[in-house]
Amino acid sequence: MNGRVAQEVGFDGFRASYVRVPGYTNELMSDFHSHDTYELFYLCSGERIYNINGRLHYIKRGEVVLINTHVVHKTIPTNAPDYERITLQIPPGFLDSMDLSDLKLSDCFAYNSPALLLPKKEQTILESILHTILEEAANQLIGYKAAVQLDLAKALVYIHRHAMATNHQLVQKSQIQKRITEVVSYIGENYMQDLSIPELAKRFFISRSHLSRTFKKITGLTIIEYLNSVRINHAKKLLRSTDLSVLQISAETGFNSVTHFERTFKKTTGCSPSQYRLLHLR
Repeated sequence: MNGRVAQEVGFDGFRASYVRVPGYTNELMSDFHSHDTYELFYLCSGERIYNINGRLHYIKRGEVVLINTHVVHKTIPTNAPDYERITLQIPPGFLDSMDLSDLKLSDCFAYNSPALLLPKKEQTILESILHTILEEAANQLIGYKAAVQLDLAKALVYIHRHAMATNHQLVQKSQIQKRITEVVSYIGENYMQDLSIPELAKRFFISRSHLSRTFKKITGLTIIEYLNSVRINHAKKLLRSTDLSVLQISAETGFNSVTHFERTFKKTTGCSPSQYRLLHLR
């Protein structure tokens, strides 16, 4: 498969993954999604486009992307060759358990811009630390959890120092931003239910029009667009990893009819669920 290398390791909700694709890649873009973890993405080589809350960020070698919890995003490939990246998914408790006296590590995911280009020296240091984290998480020798936490703290300190030196500002979420974050989280946990804008508005004590307008302004998507994206993302996972029928997957992911599911799936991916399954047979 054209020399593609992929590795994913983890423990206790923490995940570290490495991908290298030499030459040109025709990998599809990811779907819009969010996590209940912090995301640290480092681009070792190549280029990538990040769509974060509706804003495009063109990421090049040596840049790190830091995404807060429950922030809507996806990545998009470019025509640049030799794509290589390391990604960490970090549970909030993983950072909170490190009691540092002069730095709150979660602040590293609250800058006014999520992307930072590191100087050459820091690129080399950060890349080495991230590879060490991958090795520790994969080998799981005695003390590996402590080693990963220490290396992660060191990496974030380097990033934070550079962010402060380049005038990145820490941004506090407004009350409405916090409320939309809660809506995003709720959709991610309940996408399989029969969700609707009126039901969400009632649950979060916001008028329908204000919820719709504010959700679009903050995330760059309508509520229905995001809900469908989450559902299709989970449907793709089920098509790849289970033998459930298309009808069963439609029901599992919250679609009220298989016709609606197939139409939405094809609009999103360019192929039918059955075609997608055939293309991704292991």
